Amino acid sequence: MFKRILQLLYPKRCGACDLPLLESEDFLCTACRIELPKPGLFLKSPNWLSVKFDGLFPFTYVHAFFLFSPGSKVQHLMHQIKYKGQKDLGEFLGAWCGAHLKNNIQLISYDLIIPIPLFHKKFKERGYNQAACIAQGISQMTQIPYCENVLRRLSQSQSLVGQNRVSRYETLSGVFEVADPSVLKGKHVLLVDDTLTTGATFIAAAEKIKAAGASEISFLALAALK
Repeated sequence: MFKRILQLLYPKRCGACDLPLLESEDFLCTACRIELPKPGLFLKSPNWLSVKFDGLFPFTYVHAFFLFSPGSKVQHLMHQIKYKGQKDLGEFLGAWCGAHLKNNIQLISYDLIIPIPLFHKKFKERGYNQAACIAQGISQMTQIPYCENVLRRLSQSQSLVGQNRVSRYETLSGVFEVADPSVLKGKHVLLVDDTLTTGATFIAAAEKIKAAGASEISFLALAALK
């Protein structure tokens, strides 16, 4: 009874459409769970995701769970995770993504999940790393080991909004470093971030991981811009 009263006074809202949730719903309403655009984690290559990296980095696979577009419900979701303190929503979406990944990785062997890190000042301001929340959810569902501290961000780059892929890559050059190369030796690493636009952040991080001894690197974004 008390829970129902609280729900009436302070209704939980859908992370995508912001409408009140039913008592039986968590994080997302049923309509949004069905309607959010999901391109499919496993697309035949080449595809609109792979062309972001072709010829730039020797990746193995690239995955995206949601299709991102400006002003969309998916953009609202990403905003909630990144700027509104909704770390539990990030972990929930990561687990949802992980459930789909688990059902389709019979032919893929990922050894380690690594999230794109935040600069320590940004982490202190926000209190959490949204990519890490997503990666934790994926790890919980797939049982693939997860390591948050093996990759570090040395500085906070200037805003990447409005920059093309070349400019973004130049901005991110030298931003990342590997703290413990021994963790990566011979591993197939799944690098995880909240969003994928040009792919420059993934490439900058992946080059450091590859140089540290990883055998293969794949990318997974919770949402990608087509």
